[in-house]
Amino acid sequence: MPAFDYDQLSLEELEQIEKEVKKAIASFHSRKRKEAIAKMNDVAKELGFSSATDVFGTEPSKKKFRSDVVPFYRNPENHNQVCGKRGRKPAWFNELKKRGFTDDQLKIENQK
Repeated sequence: MPAFDYDQLSLEELEQIEKEVKKAIASFHSRKRKEAIAKMNDVAKELGFSSATDVFGTEPSKKKFRSDVVPFYRNPENHNQVCGKRGRKPAWFNELKKRGFTDDQLKIENQK
């Protein structure tokens, strides 16, 4: 792999390269998956099945992931620290609660 000096590029150029690399990686995985399915179908046919689907069942559905956490609470002392409503609360949230802050005071909408 050729050496490349990324320090000489602008942020826009680096972001464009990142976008192109992500696209290339996704394309690579897609090609490899298609190759694997074709090989599995060939083996399944050799064993007397019509396709790999007969052996393994239907293709798995895409898992549904939760969307990104929407910030709901913010540390009034450090606005870079935020958290959502669901799940375990971070240490800074619990520490502020121990110091007497209420949930309403920590809500982003109630802070100036």
